[in-house]
Amino acid sequence: MAKFNKELAKKVSLETTNVSDGPSDSQGIEIKSPGKMHWFTIKGITYEDLTEVQTVSLHDPDGEILDYVVQVEDKGLREKIFNKADDTNNTKLILRCVNWFGTEFLWVPSVKTKLSKQSVFKAIDRGLDGNWIKAKWKSNSVGWQSWSHPGTDRIPEWSKMDDAEIVDMVFDGRIIETLDHEALIRNVGGNV
Repeated sequence: MAKFNKELAKKVSLETTNVSDGPSDSQGIEIKSPGKMHWFTIKGITYEDLTEVQTVSLHDPDGEILDYVVQVEDKGLREKIFNKADDTNNTKLILRCVNWFGTEFLWVPSVKTKLSKQSVFKAIDRGLDGNWIKAKWKSNSVGWQSWSHPGTDRIPEWSKMDDAEIVDMVFDGRIIETLDHEALIRNVGGNV
């Protein structure tokens, strides 16, 4: 089974972006939009603590469209994977967050367009280093809106798992490293 590699994710994202121009219960960690998560904070001190990845949107065996992380060092193979995924690749950030009530979650916003990137980074500026924020998607013309907490000394509580372990758990079976991944085969009409 494929394992998440943060350094490879950075390299893949950098190469792909340049080419396309453009004590919580760890078992309960899921991908969530922060819009209904109340006040939350983002794990990390600086932008270097964040992970940018390339994803493709594909159907799972139940027909639900999910994001799959593409981690392939070879650029040619990566392009073939994107092609096999109907060129649905997108640049996203994996942001480890925890809300006011101790619920840890991953926020995986797109940073492919200029607007989405600007509004996400504004929220990140506000939410890093233990600062509490609220954020919600307003519209395609506005992007993410975010607000800083007016003042608190509340300290976030994080699970003991490291970032790679959480990504492995949340994206279990959804990290693509080869052309024979079952989601790619399903997408091109093959049998799995």
